[in-house]
Amino acid sequence: SNFQYPPQPYGFGYEIKDHLGNQQYRKEHSDGKKVIGSYGYTDAHGIHRLVDYVADEHGFRAKVRTNEPGTANQDPANVRIQSSAYHGPIGDYH
Repeated sequence: SNFQYPPQPYGFGYEIKDHLGNQQYRKEHSDGKKVIGSYGYTDAHGIHRLVDYVADEHGFRAKVRTNEPGTANQDPANVRIQSSAYHGPIGDYH
């Protein structure tokens, strides 16, 4: 038999912090039709990326907030990127 179950509501999430001060998380929930979630990280130097997303009958859409070096505000392919990156010398960041 090739029975397919209909989409079901669900939710999950986690958060991790390591001994160096790096943090990451993810959370997501769905009503069986629309998925809403977010994930992100912050490293020990304070560099971060936070992503909020929705997936539904209109496709996948994401909003990215970051201060990663080399990024700039832009809206490519239904993704909004908001950068607060420092545009000076990076120093000893690896």
